[in-house]
Amino acid sequence: MSDHDTYDLPDKATAPEAFKSRIQRFYGYWNRRVDGLPFGEVSLFMNWGYLPSGQDEARLLPTPNAVNASSVRLILELVGDTDLAGRDVLDIGCGRGGTVHTLLNYFQPRGVTGIDLTPENIAFCRRAVDAPRSRFLEGDAEQLPFADQSFDVVTNVESSHCYPHIARFYAEVARVLRPGGTFLYTDVFDRDDVMARRAEMGACGLDVLGDRDITPNVMLARAAEGDAQLAGFGAGAPAEEDVTAQSDARVLDLIMARPGSEMQVAMTEGRLSYRILRARKRERLSSRLRGPHRG
Repeated sequence: MSDHDTYDLPDKATAPEAFKSRIQRFYGYWNRRVDGLPFGEVSLFMNWGYLPSGQDEARLLPTPNAVNASSVRLILELVGDTDLAGRDVLDIGCGRGGTVHTLLNYFQPRGVTGIDLTPENIAFCRRAVDAPRSRFLEGDAEQLPFADQSFDVVTNVESSHCYPHIARFYAEVARVLRPGGTFLYTDVFDRDDVMARRAEMGACGLDVLGDRDITPNVMLARAAEGDAQLAGFGAGAPAEEDVTAQSDARVLDLIMARPGSEMQVAMTEGRLSYRILRARKRERLSSRLRGPHRG
């Protein structure tokens, strides 16, 4: 997101730890709100969703009874024709487990690990996404708690805009991927930052194979669902919540990107674009690009 101070967030460039702490508090608030709703236990997704437009790449479609079908569809579009069968997959910024759940139910990975900065997210995932091939860990995307070359595929869905040091995140993705491994990446980007992000990925040994603008598809989903989703949360913060939570309620309106919100207007005007990027880790990296081992 741009202009974070406008939305009561510390500046992530000058106060990264304060920014991360604020993000944790916000998503703790999000979880308390969602868990108290009738649909809380089946609310696995935190992404903006995707509605088809005829230029789609998903090889599978949401099942007829899929809950949050547009959010499922975003994950299926992200995967496209990538082969996940028998692969070890890491989902960074796993939120409430929707991506992990989708990958396990629509594909045949050997296992999927979800990691997230927010303890409440991980607690929910461990309770709600109960599958033998899944595991969930609390951790920082900029300092992943895994050994080098631990995964065949890394996914990251609508999360990286919350990372203060984006190049550090890309370096960590490259470090934990096995040579030839795949990075499946989707998020909203400032228009002027797209080429810089691609260059930073390349500098870390991640060669971008595809870069697709799906802003129209995401905006279709927000137009269809944004107002109803916000209404589902109720108006404003509960009376017992503190001032921070009431500030979070304003951020909630922003991040849902409902029609008329600042995020939706920015996408309409082209200042923001929502993209799918797919990258491959080079088979050989120079020693200069290899990060420190973490185990």
